[in-house]
Amino acid sequence: MKLFIFKLIYIFFLIKTCIGQEFQKSIAMHGTTNRPNEIERDINVNKNAPFAKILKLAHIGTFNSLNPYIIKGISPPGIKGLVIESLMHWSPDEPFSLYPGIAEGVKVDKNRKWVTFKINKNAKFSNGKNITSKDVEFSLNILKNHGRPHTRSYYSLVKMIEIRSPNIIKFYFSKESNYEMPLIIGLMPVFSKKYWINKKFDNTTLEPFISSGPYIIDKILPGRSIIYKKNTEWWNQDSPDSQGRYNFEFIKYDFYRDNNIALEAFLSGEFDIYIETNAIRWDQKYKNSKVIKKTFKTLSPSGIEAIIFNARIPPFNNRNIRKALSLLFPHKFINRVLNHNLLQPTSGPWDNSELSATLKASNISKNILKKYDDYISKEAILDLNLNRDDERTKIKNAIKLLNKNGWKIKNGKMIKNKKILEFEVITNQSNMKRLLLIWKDKLKKIGVDIRIRVLDSSEFQNRINTFNFDAIIFKYYMSLSPGNEQSIYWGSWAANKNGSRNYSGISHPAIDETINKITNAKNRNNLIEYTRTLDRILRIGSWMIPLFHDPYHRIAHQEYISIPKKIPLYGFNAWTAWKK
Repeated sequence: MKLFIFKLIYIFFLIKTCIGQEFQKSIAMHGTTNRPNEIERDINVNKNAPFAKILKLAHIGTFNSLNPYIIKGISPPGIKGLVIESLMHWSPDEPFSLYPGIAEGVKVDKNRKWVTFKINKNAKFSNGKNITSKDVEFSLNILKNHGRPHTRSYYSLVKMIEIRSPNIIKFYFSKESNYEMPLIIGLMPVFSKKYWINKKFDNTTLEPFISSGPYIIDKILPGRSIIYKKNTEWWNQDSPDSQGRYNFEFIKYDFYRDNNIALEAFLSGEFDIYIETNAIRWDQKYKNSKVIKKTFKTLSPSGIEAIIFNARIPPFNNRNIRKALSLLFPHKFINRVLNHNLLQPTSGPWDNSELSATLKASNISKNILKKYDDYISKEAILDLNLNRDDERTKIKNAIKLLNKNGWKIKNGKMIKNKKILEFEVITNQSNMKRLLLIWKDKLKKIGVDIRIRVLDSSEFQNRINTFNFDAIIFKYYMSLSPGNEQSIYWGSWAANKNGSRNYSGISHPAIDETINKITNAKNRNNLIEYTRTLDRILRIGSWMIPLFHDPYHRIAHQEYISIPKKIPLYGFNAWTAWKK
């Protein structure tokens, strides 16, 4: 009898707790957000910014579709954020926190096995129709069935959706889910069910669609330019979060073939803001110009721009080959000659942060790695080799590694079974050609030859989507709160999934376990150690040759434009600029 009464009391309090739990305005991956009682995602804006006619921006490349959520086609910048909004807004000045967007409130259980969102009753699409729970449910299902591989993977972890009212929707997660999933769902874009229900979502389109963001698509010149127009009826324009953002009636993006042409156009006054990614250009090409230059110290992880080997195919499916070729990449020489030592050589994806691998493996790292018997895991337990050997020693070690796998130098060529060791590197950045030519010269010393091809953005994207390459140059951007995206970059499930970003084809059980631990880390300290473990394995596996990163954000703008005095943790967003 006592046991029965105890159970009744327990159930009563459990129900009371669940019913009484309040919706929160924001949610953080770990702990609480910086502004738990506010709705602004970022305070580094000018809330008194005047409203002006047009902001002109530039983008390198082209576009042939307006849908950025599918594999097919290349979409322009601005669709995400200006046109399509998500349930919640990602904060650019916190490791990983979300603030109100279409959803004004969020509620989760302590184990994050479900999440409930409360849709703002004022939230409307651009056609004036209310955004409802059914639109949110439809959005998840259409992305799960027709979206990019990573969205299909994420949203497959939702086992059930419960529509509690027109503006309250609850997601239940499967047992395979992880601690990050409520935030992943919070970042989900929301589409109009009525508009998309009878359309082919996974086909490219240049037809402007019903949306929910502060702007609508106004004018398109395919591959050349796109103009967004402020939606004067936008439901959220008076929100404190919107003040200081979207300070122009029109935002226009012009498209340029490469950065050098774009810079010439900028210096001639063709557009308003230029985010410079080349420290040499910054140092040399802006002389005698009236534009205003500003630098900000980078506070977020470096990310990793790298030469990435396709480990699905020989000879790059052998780690010794990848390591041998990596040894001969002359970082110091290239940084001195091409970069004038203005950049920093990159070691791993999380340089410039506490997430970067330490010299010695921690006990947490060792406990993961000692389970695996392969040589990558065994070597990752050891102290990291900073690779400070001289060039002669590196050449000697590279040849040893190649010899170990049957490659021998004959008549000046590295040969195995009458086949010469040669490969092609493709890139869509013309400035990378000089860097690759220097590496090519070094590889010739051991009889290895490389071909270099600079492709236009469309062809490059098609090649990497289908893994049709020997090696590429690509950059991964990293946050201070790594999570599910790591499985897209390095997870075994994505190794042969066209459209994923596991370009090297990495398939390693220790990496899969570590990523699982990262996405389920319930405190910051564990997240740091798991990420350091992942960094160690990636370095030891030699799947890529890290290049360089800039320790500064470099932003130039015309005299009549102003930008915030302080930029957030993850860098500058041009949509916060204003006209004087």
